[in-house]
Parts: sequence; C-alpha cells; structure tokens
Amino acid sequence: MKKLVAVLLVILLMTSTVSALANKVHYTLETDGLTVLQNVDDRNIAYNKEDLAVNPVIEGESPTTGYPISGEGRYMPMLIQISNPSFGVKYEDPNTGKTKKTTTAGVGERAPWGGQYADIVYEGILYGYGPTRITFLLNDCFEEGEPTSVGPVRSARIGHVLLREEWQGGIAFHGGPEVDDNNIHKEFKRLGANEKGVVFDLCGSNKFNDYWHRLSGIATADNVSLNAVALRETIPETTVAEQHPFLFADFSPYVEGYESVYNIYLDWGHEEWLSSFQYDENENLYLRYSGPVPYMTYMDDSRNEDDMEQLSFANVIIQRVHYDYAHGNKIMPIMNAVGQGNADIFIGGCYIPGYWVRESETSPTVFFDDKGNELVLTRGRTYIAHLPEEAILAYGE
Repeated sequence: MKKLVAVLLVILLMTSTVSALANKVHYTLETDGLTVLQNVDDRNIAYNKEDLAVNPVIEGESPTTGYPISGEGRYMPMLIQISNPSFGVKYEDPNTGKTKKTTTAGVGERAPWGGQYADIVYEGILYGYGPTRITFLLNDCFEEGEPTSVGPVRSARIGHVLLREEWQGGIAFHGGPEVDDNNIHKEFKRLGANEKGVVFDLCGSNKFNDYWHRLSGIATADNVSLNAVALRETIPETTVAEQHPFLFADFSPYVEGYESVYNIYLDWGHEEWLSSFQYDENENLYLRYSGPVPYMTYMDDSRNEDDMEQLSFANVIIQRVHYDYAHGNKIMPIMNAVGQGNADIFIGGCYIPGYWVRESETSPTVFFDDKGNELVLTRGRTYIAHLPEEAILAYGE
C-alpha cells in the first residue's frame, strides 16, 4: 500500500511539474530592426467565393508542387508525423568563425530523414509552451518508389486528424492522445477515416509491424523509421483522394509593389524552437534554419552525414490559427483548422499579406493574396506554419 501511495505521489508530482512548465510561454526572439507581426487584427480580405471551388487538374502537373509528373500512378498523398525535439549541437558562428554550442530543435542526432521527399512541410504546436511537431506531406516521390525510409515517426494530434481529412490521403503516426475531448481515434472514426483504410497508428496495432522498425543508437522516442511506399500500397483501391491543386507559375507575380523580405523568423514561445528562413536569391529558395543551425534532413535511415541536405522551400506560408487546449491543459492542443484568418506569405523574396479560408472539415484550405485572388505559388516545395495568433512572426531584408 505504501509503495502504491509513493508511486501515485511521484506521478502527481510529475504531472504538476509538466503542467506548470506547459503554461510558461517565453518569446525570446530579438526583434530590433525587424517588422514584428503578433496578434494582428483579422484582415478580412474580400475574396471571390468561386475560388473556393477545387481547381481543375492539369495533366502532367503535380497538384502539390507544380512540377512535371507522369500522372500515370495513383493519386494518394501520405502525411507522416515527424519528431522535432531539441538537441545540443556545435555550429560555426558566421560572424566570428568560432565554434559555438547551442540547443535547438530537429538537428544533429535528432534531425529527420527522408524530408527531401516532402512536397509540403507543415509545422504546428505540440505543446502550448513552444515545442512543435512537423508533418511531411509526400506525393510526387511515389512515382519513383520513394521513400522507403522516413522518420522519426511520432504521435499525432487533433489538428493532424483534420489535416488528413483535408488531403484525403493516408496518415502515419506513432500514438496520440486518447482522453475525453482530445481523442484522435474517436475523431478518425467520427470522420470515417478508419473504414477507408488510411489511418496507420504504428503504436496501436501489430498489423503494421512489417512497415516500420526502430533504429539502434538513437533514443527510443525518436528512432521509428517507416517504409512509406510499402505502407501506402496497403490502402484499398476503393479509397479515392480527390486532387485539389494549388495554382502555380514559373515566375512569381508578386514582385512590383511588394515589400522585399529576405529573412523570416518564427518564435513559437520557447527559445529552443526558434526557427528562421533565409532567402537565397540565386536559387530562388528559402533555406530553413533551427536557431542558428541549418535544418537538415538525412537522405534515409542510414543517417549518413555526408548525404545530408538542408531543407529549402519555394514558398513560405504562415497560417495564423487559434488553438484550444483540452481541459485547459497546454500539453493537449486542439488546432482550429476550419474557418478563416490571416496568412503571411513569402514568395520570391517578397512579402504578401494574405488570407486563408477553409469552409468545412472536408474542404481544402485556400490561400488568397492581398487583393483577394487565389494565391499563385512558385513551383517547388512549400512550408506551412500553423502559427498561433499570439506567437511572433518577424521579418526583414
């Protein structure tokens, strides 16, 4: 009896500690000389409601990147939940050339693998005090039979359930909350996703064991590697995902009259999850950084450092969303992904103060520019942050 009481006291102490920590939000980004956006009033941009209709599919063009594709294979995107924990690493200070140490998210031994195959990379709140979760949306790569390894696969949240509903594809994750008002499996069931054969909880059933394994030498929480190609092939042929293509152009129309922006900074509420993007004019791409460290991806789960690639994006979209927290607990975020709100958009080194609209749980999210026209993306990979209204976005030349 005494042992049981002692265990309960330990659990209570741990819960209290986590709860106290979870409610502490500290914005630490140095914003001198930058334009800061935080708690901006709803722009309420007037848009053409006809643009909410699904765009026609263009033969030979990817709906997610605008790149040429054969179009002969099956359209069935996959969403993979990817860990983004903090880790201590050394880096070279570009100003002094000296080696420094820092602790930041998703780098070093905690860097993901297979990220170069993602058409869209989503990032959103994991806990209300700053940690984030990454989602890779894979589509184009399946024409080449890749990736056979992607990870580290981690848990899902309610917002990811609705993200799957938007894309109608498969979703792979390793566990998630199953408590009142925050139960991902009840949400999947309510939306009918389970019966479509697209929900893959690697932690919840032995039937998926042939499609994932753990890597040695890495912390257990962050060592799950998934064969996304093989898992996707188990989705029944009767399950269909409707394409909802973005609009793409070879050259961005957002140049004349738009503010030039080469540096973008996101402060989610914790210094270890500060991230930024630097625009490379020669490549017309935004390079992703975690703190001062390049945000890299291993090519596969062999985790060869010589083959690492820095993630870069043709388009960066900061989608402002509201988060509720089940039972008022900051470790149980519920993202409100249906509705409308501000979107701060960066394409081709320019800033577009835009808007987003999603009419229902089964509708795609449509982004609009400052004039109320559907957003035209540059061909390539897109980053989308589901950033709380109160979090800090800062930018400058």
